[in-house]
Amino acid sequence: MRTVVLATATVICSFFLTGALAAQAPPPPQTARQALIEMFFGQSADHLQKHLPDVTRRSFQKMDTGNGQSLLTEFSMLASQAKAAGAGFQTFETGPTLLTLEEPQSDTGEKIELTVERDDLSGDEDQIELAVHMTRGGKEDTLPFVPRFTFAMKMESDIWRLNEISVTVRLPLADPDFLKSIEDRQRSQNEQMIIWAVRSVNTAETTYKAANGNFACDLATLGKAGKQASGTSRAYLYDPQLATGKKNGYVFVISSCDGSHYKIVGEPAAPDSGQRAFCSDESGTIRASADGKATSCLSSGEEVQGSADATGVAAAVVEAQKQQQPAVSAESPKGVGTASPHSSAPQRVRVSQGVTQSLLVSKVSPVYPPDARATRVQGAVVLAAIIGKDGSVQSVRVVSSASPLLEKAALDAVKQWKYRPYLLNGNPVEVETQITVNFTLTTSPSD
Repeated sequence: MRTVVLATATVICSFFLTGALAAQAPPPPQTARQALIEMFFGQSADHLQKHLPDVTRRSFQKMDTGNGQSLLTEFSMLASQAKAAGAGFQTFETGPTLLTLEEPQSDTGEKIELTVERDDLSGDEDQIELAVHMTRGGKEDTLPFVPRFTFAMKMESDIWRLNEISVTVRLPLADPDFLKSIEDRQRSQNEQMIIWAVRSVNTAETTYKAANGNFACDLATLGKAGKQASGTSRAYLYDPQLATGKKNGYVFVISSCDGSHYKIVGEPAAPDSGQRAFCSDESGTIRASADGKATSCLSSGEEVQGSADATGVAAAVVEAQKQQQPAVSAESPKGVGTASPHSSAPQRVRVSQGVTQSLLVSKVSPVYPPDARATRVQGAVVLAAIIGKDGSVQSVRVVSSASPLLEKAALDAVKQWKYRPYLLNGNPVEVETQITVNFTLTTSPSD
């Protein structure tokens, strides 16, 4: 009996001793993959700096972006945006997937996944190669190119540091799906430009009728200089190429015109291009037909932009008919658009976004920031702008935005926009207005 008691006591003591030693044992060393995850998505204040080489960290800290933030701070915004996705964001320390990011509320079930294609550990160095995959509705989306990222990690002072990032892009030029995706994207961009051209004709026709009492029945007339309602002489259609009837692979014609009504059609010059035909009339509604035929568009075209959406066209009517008495916001600051009957004309007036949109001559589309696209950030950026007497954007600043990641792209694009001069009593004046730039992941950014 004594032997059994001693043996039992020995087993119990060994169990507790083993547990105590295990509790005191240091945690296993961090793997390079764990370090990479912590670097971009960690919670501590120095999660990013910790995994940079000392020489890199010192250099980055000397740099300043001009807004009080270091380059490291802006670099870490990518992680902040990703973590903001909440339940749709997840990282994995082992297995074939490193990260998944999905939008639980999305109807299309969009999901981004980073898969580990290679993890080559050799001594104190590790090469981790990641590939980007996007799925929509459970089906992988074809990207215009297939990117891969290789992170070279090296142990320094017992901490894994990121020494190098390599990016490779594969272009499967013989892949039919890849080629089709390129064609679809190019077709979509081209069609947006055609819609814009049709809308420009509608605006020109509205201004022409306000000055002449009837619509113009050909594009050449709109392209010629004529006497405006303000008494000045200038062209109604500012795009000389569009005035010739040919632009971006399309043929444009004004038809069924009797001075009180008109129809504008845009048909692909190449019958087998696969692009749609577009048409409109004095209502401002723009329609399209999939067969590329103008006749089909006029008879049964699908609406792509309603008259309610074409606020610029409606605003042009008011602007053209009331140039002698333009509406000035009651909120205009002192000295801005508040001239008395006996004073000289104001040097700047505040007008609505719809009016300035109708005056837009050329527009540079913003480039979707890669960081914003990767983290599925989208929304509107509202800008306050001053447009000079010559129609150029003199200054622009952010009023509000869905994300700081979108602001620079919106500012850079709008600074290049060009407008027709806004006329007050026949004289060009500066304009104070707002511009909204929308960023969406399913379509190109637009205003």
